[in-house]
Amino acid sequence: ALAALALPSFRTLIVRWALQTEGQALVDDLRFARTQAVMLGQPVSICPSTDGAACATHADWGRGWVVFIDPDLDRTVDSGERLLRQHQPATAVQSISSNGASDRAGLTYQPTGAARAAGQTLRLNGRGSGWRLVCISMQGRPSLRPEGQTQCA
Repeated sequence: ALAALALPSFRTLIVRWALQTEGQALVDDLRFARTQAVMLGQPVSICPSTDGAACATHADWGRGWVVFIDPDLDRTVDSGERLLRQHQPATAVQSISSNGASDRAGLTYQPTGAARAAGQTLRLNGRGSGWRLVCISMQGRPSLRPEGQTQCA
């Protein structure tokens, strides 16, 4: 009987942990993309992906994402463009939705480290309950907001 009472709170704890971990993974990959653009002296894009190889046409980062060198600035993994990282979705995360339009899904970091008009709020929604925010500044600086925070500003 005691285990039945503890199970719901344990599930909540797992979802909270998964949202924290997945949010930090996204922030880390955004920072990685920015660093690689500066180090390589080439534009580097990061975008939602369903197959781990190409950018998706949707803005749901919860299905995974890719980081790649993007010299033609089209946010598409073309032949000859090197895939730097790919991230598969976490099962405890239901979706990661962007406040940006689908044509802004993802962003491209320039060799200076800046990403033009990057400002986005990504909301990580847990399966069942819970959520976290990843905030991306207009220059492309990402941050994971503390649990319970409702805005990026």
